[in-house]
Amino acid sequence: MALYSIIFRNLKFLSIALLISFINLQLGLKAQIIGDYMQFGKFELEQENYTEAIKYLNNAIKHRPASYEGYFLRGIAKYNLDDFIGAEHDFTQASIYDPFNPEIYHYRAISRSEQYNFGGAFEDYETAVEIDPKNPFYYLNRARTYLYIHEYESAAEDCDKAIDLKYIKENVYLMRGMAKAGLEYFDEALFDFDIAILRNPENTASYVQRGAVWMELKEPDSALVDFNKALAINKNDSYAILSRALARMELNDTIGAFNDLDRVIELSPYNSYAYYNRAILKIGAGSHQDAIDDLGKVLSMNPENIVIYLYRGRLRASTGDFNGAIDDYNRAIDIYPDFADAYYERSQAKKALQDYYGAEEDHQMAYAINKFNFNENDSLKLEEEMYLKRIIAFSGEFYDKGTDNIKIQDQIIQIELKPIFTTIVYSKSMEAVKMFDTFEKPAYHAEIISLSCNQDRMAGNIANTQLEMLEQKIGSNPSDPENYYNRAEIYANLQDYNKALQDYDIAILLDPDYILAYFNRANIRFKLSELINAEYQKQYQLNASLIQPVAPQTSFDTTFFGHSYNEILKDYNKVIELDPDFYYACFNRGYVKCIMGDYWGSVSDYEKALVIEPKFSEAYFNKGLILIYLNLKTVGCESMSKAGELGIQEAYHVMKRYCYK
Repeated sequence: MALYSIIFRNLKFLSIALLISFINLQLGLKAQIIGDYMQFGKFELEQENYTEAIKYLNNAIKHRPASYEGYFLRGIAKYNLDDFIGAEHDFTQASIYDPFNPEIYHYRAISRSEQYNFGGAFEDYETAVEIDPKNPFYYLNRARTYLYIHEYESAAEDCDKAIDLKYIKENVYLMRGMAKAGLEYFDEALFDFDIAILRNPENTASYVQRGAVWMELKEPDSALVDFNKALAINKNDSYAILSRALARMELNDTIGAFNDLDRVIELSPYNSYAYYNRAILKIGAGSHQDAIDDLGKVLSMNPENIVIYLYRGRLRASTGDFNGAIDDYNRAIDIYPDFADAYYERSQAKKALQDYYGAEEDHQMAYAINKFNFNENDSLKLEEEMYLKRIIAFSGEFYDKGTDNIKIQDQIIQIELKPIFTTIVYSKSMEAVKMFDTFEKPAYHAEIISLSCNQDRMAGNIANTQLEMLEQKIGSNPSDPENYYNRAEIYANLQDYNKALQDYDIAILLDPDYILAYFNRANIRFKLSELINAEYQKQYQLNASLIQPVAPQTSFDTTFFGHSYNEILKDYNKVIELDPDFYYACFNRGYVKCIMGDYWGSVSDYEKALVIEPKFSEAYFNKGLILIYLNLKTVGCESMSKAGELGIQEAYHVMKRYCYK
């Protein structure tokens, strides 16, 4: 008995030892996998393949969520994609796991600056400097933030600190020169720009900034020389071209200025400065309607810019369009209710329309606002100043769209909602295919469902072969709903939607709980509603700045569409009733509701889908796009940031255009 006990104990010890050895092996393999993800992520970061880097870093974070490095590196990738919301979130997570790393606070400060959170940015700069006071980059980037808010003395002091720490590259002199120019110490500014040019004669920004000082000194000829030097180095430098256009405007070279502004718009189609200055030229040339059109383009990129509404309103009033002018003043006041100039101008427009009571009311409001603002305390004034800075900002994007290395977020694309998902019978690429696990869900008639929002067409000969086989199966067993369903899928792929609908109807008749038959019948009905009268169908997309219905050219009866959409929603409702966890049905229903103009119903459906599947990237994207349209930019852009993190590249285009104005 004693011998048995000893043997048993030895066997038990041996099994535990093997188990520990196995666990150590598994941990070693896991550590290696995490290390591989991290290394691959770092490599892609170095290659500036930021979206690829995020994919690897997502996996590194998934396997080791309590490590700072994955969040920190992913934050850098997001920052370089202009996803400052996502970057700040990742740097905050990194700071939890490594609270004494100054680089984390440094990068978070830069990300916060881009979001106009200057208070938070300066707190982070201060923390970084406290931890490592000898790093010149902290002072350099803090100087850049000071420049942004016109704190020129502080910017110059930080540049001096960076120079004291032996940082002598041209950009520190460039920034100090800009600070000196802001302080109107123009001789000192020119001296710094001269040093910057000596340090690096190929940096076009130094010539442009020196030219800007010559413009301040009312010497456009000298400025023109510097702008031309910059363009001799890089003929496609759109910032230099715009600067030269301004110099030419000062020199009354209208043709040259027009040519330069047209070129800027060609290179940087989202540069609202160029449209604004071209509008000024058009006003001078007497082309008021063309000027109004250009100001409209500025507003499409900067929809909260109250100054442009004011200018366009004045221009419309000058052409006799007083109602249009009042619309612009109304919009400016909606955005900024304390805009005294807008009230005054609206009073003049109302007077012209003989609305004397309304004119007097607006005139008194303008006077009252000016009196109130005069008595505001300093802290309120500062808060107001920061808000005004945000809403009157231009989107000064300067890049060459023709270059090969243009950033993802700067590429010119059409932004629109991600379309509905359908089950697929054929796909050229598995990358676009999503899988839905239906294990132990008999209503699906399959254990895995493949879906995509971009389905490829099946070759005709293959489709015909499949149809022949299904004809035979239906002939031998006409009561099996699966055969009708499968045939409907082939018909749908061939875009023979009427036959597909007939087969889905039969499948549902034979099996009233056939969930995918309802789902795909809704999808086909939706596609049919798009095809019928396609020229009139409302297509919702993010055009210039908002998701907008494109107005139909001719009137038509919408009764069919209302009826059709109700039938579609009825089928999606049935699917969700049969399986509340089938989040693709929630997604599709949300898309249809958006088309119908039920935006909050749409957002609600996308949120339901995300509760079930928190990594549903397309749902984040569509939800974010609609919220931005509804002017709820904070939550909309947060949703868009998540979509980008999960692989939707178009999210970075949206954030670039509409999240950080």
